[in-house]
Amino acid sequence: MSATDYSSDQLLQVHASVTGFFQDIGCELLAYGPEHATLALDLLPRHLNNASNMHGGVMATLMDVAMGLCGTWEADPADRRVALTLSMNINFSRAAAAGSRIRAQARCRSSGHKVFMASCDLLDEQDRLIAFGEGVFKRGVLRRELPA
Repeated sequence: MSATDYSSDQLLQVHASVTGFFQDIGCELLAYGPEHATLALDLLPRHLNNASNMHGGVMATLMDVAMGLCGTWEADPADRRVALTLSMNINFSRAAAAGSRIRAQARCRSSGHKVFMASCDLLDEQDRLIAFGEGVFKRGVLRRELPA
């Protein structure tokens, strides 16, 4: 964690502002700073596919949110913009079962004024690679300009 990373209170503020499926599945924002974001999820039976492994859609959600966040950091959380996913590619490399704690670690790889590229690793508790991917994102409106 660097000196520019958000405090615990700021992390909670951003966590509450990331709406939709992120909240529904129970994600946790662990770290957020310039050009990086880390999320975590404790896998429950509802996060699994028919083979009793982590569902690919849940993996994609974690990675999409982490990558979108890593390119939208601002010193003041109230000035954070939303990220719009333009494209995303994911490679699945290992199964994860219920009871696992999964982390999505994303970093911004390249950034322009409106568009940024990010990569993300999905890791289990033993730092084994579950999936990895990359995406292209567009910075949208300020989060505070959207309906609550």
